[in-house]
Amino acid sequence: MRKHYLDNIRWFIILLVLVDHTVCIFSACKSPMSYNTNGIEALDSIGYLIYPWFMPCLFVVAGMSARYAIAKYAGKNSADTDFIIGKDIRKRFIKERRRKLLIPFLAYLVLIGPFAAELSFRTTNAEETFAALPKAVIFLIRIVNGMGPAWFLIQLFLISWIFLLFLKLDKNQKLLQWGERVNIWGLLLLYIPVFLAAQVLYVAYTFRNALYLLLFLMGYYIFSHDKVQEICKKYAFLFLGAGLLSGVAQMLLYWGKAYQYIVNEPLVMLFTWFMILALLGIFGRFFDKTNEITEYFTENSFGIYLFHYVPIVYIAYFLDTRCKLPDIFNYLFTFAGAFLAAVVLTELIKRIPWLNTLFGLKKKAKMNE
Repeated sequence: MRKHYLDNIRWFIILLVLVDHTVCIFSACKSPMSYNTNGIEALDSIGYLIYPWFMPCLFVVAGMSARYAIAKYAGKNSADTDFIIGKDIRKRFIKERRRKLLIPFLAYLVLIGPFAAELSFRTTNAEETFAALPKAVIFLIRIVNGMGPAWFLIQLFLISWIFLLFLKLDKNQKLLQWGERVNIWGLLLLYIPVFLAAQVLYVAYTFRNALYLLLFLMGYYIFSHDKVQEICKKYAFLFLGAGLLSGVAQMLLYWGKAYQYIVNEPLVMLFTWFMILALLGIFGRFFDKTNEITEYFTENSFGIYLFHYVPIVYIAYFLDTRCKLPDIFNYLFTFAGAFLAAVVLTELIKRIPWLNTLFGLKKKAKMNE
């Protein structure tokens, strides 16, 4: 049976990404996306309280989803662990990841990234900074600079390749069977390796390579088990309370510092871990259901994620340079405009042959797995 609460976590987090990007652009703490505008300092609190955990949680969900996908490829129930993962299953898994992750990533870099890079170069005087470099190098810098939200796709694709090695070495799924034995104390103690992983292979505040790999593997080997999910549901409100307390504490401790640069601190990572546990528990307990609204966001959230970034930066730039509105309206109009633009672009592109395939937006049949 399909885990609707995982779908709901995905689109909920994607909406939080839009919120965070809006707050980040106008932030008073001078976050990386900030236009150095006079934002509302109190609204920085939104960034402190959501940024540390929403993408880490998405990698846990991705690992859980990989478990259910592999069981489906093998023709097994999602709870089964008594089958061997052969070469055919591994090949199908990575083939699907190429279609869903690598191709949309490349399409984004070529077709959308240049628009974001153009504005970034214009507002930061990058053309003058890199003027002495060869044109080919400047072109590559533009591509990377325009990556935007597509970083998640390439990060997850690379993790999927590493994950294949685990599947090959553990064909009989002994690690998966071990993961089912993790109890409440085990979940709490997992904070230690999560914190340590956050300190390794951390690149440009975005690519938290070791951490995201570990969280993906935890999603697959631990959190995908019904028994572990029941623990998260049972203690959901305790996790949430601990998360909110640690979240407020880390916000007060680091107030004024760009929240992107403090994510690996011990207290921030504790906040992150509690919020991941809380989100899995609360959504599993109360939101494992679907309706017309959730179905719409489940089907279209990937497009909204991909297509919100360019509108959000251009709308914010226009409001900041051409309009003299009260600060609160900059936030509201930027978020609303970017959301509407992303929805329109998603609806348009998923109806255009070839483009919908490139961006992984072909309409899916309803599933009841």
